[in-house]
Amino acid sequence: MNWLFRRIDISTLVFFRIVFGLLALYEIVHFMDDGSQFKCLTGSSDFNFTYYGFEWVKPLPPETMYALCYFMVGLSLLVIMGYFYRISAFIYGLGYTYIYLIEKAYYLNHGYLFAMLCFLMCVLPANRAFSIDSRLNPSIRTQLIPYWSVFLLQFSMGVVYFYGGIAKLNPDWLRGIPLVYWLDGSAEEIPIIGHILDLDWVAVFMSYGGLLLDLTAVFFLSNKRTRGIFLMFVIFFHAMNKLIFSIGIFPYLSTGLSLMYFSPDWPRRLLHRFFPNYIDAEATLDTTDAMPSIIPQIWNKRLALGFIAIFCTYHILFPLRHFLIEGPTDWTEEGHRYSWHMMLRTKKGKGRFTVKIPSEDRVIKISTKDYLNKRQRKKLFTHPGMILQFAHFLRDKYQKKGYDDVEVYANVKSKFNGRGYSNIVDRNVDLAKIACCQPMRHEDWIIIRDDVYTYEHLEEKKKQRIEEKNEEMIQPDSTVVDSIK
Repeated sequence: MNWLFRRIDISTLVFFRIVFGLLALYEIVHFMDDGSQFKCLTGSSDFNFTYYGFEWVKPLPPETMYALCYFMVGLSLLVIMGYFYRISAFIYGLGYTYIYLIEKAYYLNHGYLFAMLCFLMCVLPANRAFSIDSRLNPSIRTQLIPYWSVFLLQFSMGVVYFYGGIAKLNPDWLRGIPLVYWLDGSAEEIPIIGHILDLDWVAVFMSYGGLLLDLTAVFFLSNKRTRGIFLMFVIFFHAMNKLIFSIGIFPYLSTGLSLMYFSPDWPRRLLHRFFPNYIDAEATLDTTDAMPSIIPQIWNKRLALGFIAIFCTYHILFPLRHFLIEGPTDWTEEGHRYSWHMMLRTKKGKGRFTVKIPSEDRVIKISTKDYLNKRQRKKLFTHPGMILQFAHFLRDKYQKKGYDDVEVYANVKSKFNGRGYSNIVDRNVDLAKIACCQPMRHEDWIIIRDDVYTYEHLEEKKKQRIEEKNEEMIQPDSTVVDSIK
């Protein structure tokens, strides 16, 4: 394991510290600018979907949340400048994770990745050069760091790429089905290339392109001969994702982490080209440089190896848990989160909840609009775990009114990748009596759909699209009609 402790240039880690800080700043500013999300996460909603084990996390009042966000803006700036770096990154990570945990409906894969990176960055010596900390405390200043500091960032991105590729090895993705629906009608929304994206073959081409990029990213980025060319594909891939989909900071974060595979001194050499009088391109080649202790005295090499082993083992094994759960995870959602199943399907749902009070022979039909915002309702009808949580909310609500024999039923139907609607939970099961979802096993009240990967609907969809295009072609131009009149 000595290769993990070999000394490398610190400049690539400093580069990522700045990128990380800029993205941290963007995330908080964007959060405050998103009115519906901010309202949902500040106690203005009647109900919040919580994460398993974190039901105790509650939203703050709007004024307090604004204060927290402005405080986190300041922390992100301190991370960029490398001032009180470790404590700033740690406190920012606590704030970001808190905001992340308030509402499950706003879960995004990059949010989970970024929260994990917040705490990882606290461990990494990213403030030992080009920082205020190193200026004020010369004893920590160094141009050399152990390779494991960069390896953990490489590993984090490698896991996302590889497991994202593994998840794409399903019949729908290999037929380009999800992208067919996402790109349908893009000609009108995306300038210049929109008409190209509307072609039938483009969806399949992009599907296989994304699959191959994810599965081979680690290999080609690790190879000195191929990483430069492959980076162009990475940038193009993420640029297209940013253009077509609304996926926040993920394209920028992924590109920044991909650059960690390059030679550790590339930022220094790049800056040397523009500022040769101020940046020494050969500074780190002096291996006699006395490297300050990167690990505090209470640590040692074995403890560092233990941390690395735990970190890597968790991120290798935890995304695989869905293989232990019965049923297709893209339909049941069991084991779906934190497994890097990214942009694999399109799901829509609809339904209603019914509260029954047998003692009074009462049946109450519930309107979800009275309790949830648009984003919450969209996720609710496609996620069984959220259906159960909302049922428990209704149960508790009516029990507080003095009704002890409350029953809650959900008649919810979902459609998967354009297939017809089908019940996702057993509508005859009283959800008020079901305990919370267990994270490592299938729940019997969740219906496993048999036709998740059948394709009869594709021919109907193609015929419909052809008919719509033919109708558009034969529609008379309005200006011509007016002139004839």
